[in-house]
Amino acid sequence: MDDHTSHFTRMFYFLAGSVTGASVALLLAPKSGKVTREMMGQQLRDTADAARELKDRVVRRGEEIREEAVHRVDEAASALTGNGRRKVRGKRAKAAST
Repeated sequence: MDDHTSHFTRMFYFLAGSVTGASVALLLAPKSGKVTREMMGQQLRDTADAARELKDRVVRRGEEIREEAVHRVDEAASALTGNGRRKVRGKRAKAAST
């Protein structure tokens, strides 16, 4: 397991544990049902926001990795063919337009 996967896994478990702990604490707290439901709703909204932020970071990182891979493939193709990067990019643009 690489460092990024490990980080995201730990973050997920932390969020899940937080939600579980907060839910148990709210259910056992001596407050009215309405107040408890409101607090649980807020906790759920906060957790959903944190999950969306995590998803956005994962998607952004995936895009960065994809861009880096495209860059490395371009460089490798240029090195293998002995041509400059302009020719490789020109062929890709020409292929994309057809």
